[in-house]
Parts: sequence; structure tokens; C-alpha cells
Amino acid sequence: MIYKGEIVYLRALEPEDYEKTYLFRDYEMQKMTCGPIRFSSKAMEKNWAQAKALDNSRDIYLAICLIENDEMIGWYSINDIDYRNRKCHCGGIVIGNRKYRDGLAYEEAGNLAFRYIINELNMNRITGSCLRQHIMSRAMMEASYWSLEGIERQSIFKEGRYHDVCHYAILKDEYLEHLNNGDFEPRKRMLRLGKAIKQLKADNKQ
Repeated sequence: MIYKGEIVYLRALEPEDYEKTYLFRDYEMQKMTCGPIRFSSKAMEKNWAQAKALDNSRDIYLAICLIENDEMIGWYSINDIDYRNRKCHCGGIVIGNRKYRDGLAYEEAGNLAFRYIINELNMNRITGSCLRQHIMSRAMMEASYWSLEGIERQSIFKEGRYHDVCHYAILKDEYLEHLNNGDFEPRKRMLRLGKAIKQLKADNKQ
């Protein structure tokens, strides 16, 4: 199954994708995630990609590829899938190709993945987390009407210090209401994103 937009499409992660994912694990990307900064060998990466490609019962990893040339530029992870309670956690988007970070491809990949979560997995509650200082991740969730449900203080240790983690969530009904109202139209979303970035930067200075 392929979810296709105008710039990118999503497909299942394949074992051979490890050649790309290995290159995508750079320091700039890892320092802004909630996970630890780790060294990864090609052998470790090969085993990781194979495991994710062969078992999607609790976690689904989707390759993000360019329509124009089928190049894989990153992946999207859907984690802790709970089919009984209809909830999951968005592990987030990893864009390995720096050219497409924070651009239209990034935005479109997230929208496609979210449509899949709602329309195919039938999830009712979707959560997401990010470091408190990761302004862009927080702003993107707030611009998409996710609610900040709490801040886990000094939760993650990396780069020699503890970091707070912000926990967000959105319900299916909330998403559909805003979708039907046209609130996710590019212009409206960009205005909300700009306001959210400005407000979060101001809050961080206090």
C-alpha cells in the first residue's frame, strides 16, 4: 500500500533500507530527539531495519520517498499501537536528507502518515513527545491543534544534562473537526505555526 502526495509517498520499510537509515543517523538529528545519542554500525542498522520490516504488530515504520525519483529521504514511525484502546504514539519524522528538513516534504509526509493512522489504523487517541527546547516540533504539534498534556521534568539525560519532555495528544474527533473546518489548509497552518514559534521562543526566555 502506498500513501501518495504531491512531493512524497509512504511505503513499508524494507530490510535493504538500512543502507539509507545508517546514513541518516547523524548527530544533528539525534541531539533533538528524546532518545540517546548512539553510535550505530552497519551490522546493527541492518538488524534494526530487518526487525522493523518484518514485524509491524506494535510498531510501524514507513519509508518517506520522493515521487520524482523514488529516493528514500527518511522515515516515519508509529509506535506502541494499542488496537484494543485505539491509541498509538507518533515516534516522529526522521528526514535524513538535510535539503528536505522543515520543508514541504516534511509537512506532507506528516500529513500522509496521520491520514493513515486515522483512516486505516482507526486510532482514536494519538500522542507525541519532544524535548522542551525543540521549538519546531512543539510548534508543529500546536499548529495542528494537539494539546499539551504535561511536561515531564528532567526526564531525558543527554549531552551531559537532563532535559524536560513535553507530551502532546490529539483525539480523532478533534482532528476531524478541524479538518472539516478547513483549519489544516496550508495558509492557515503556516500562520498558526508562525505564532506558535514566536510564543514558544518567548516562553523559553522567561
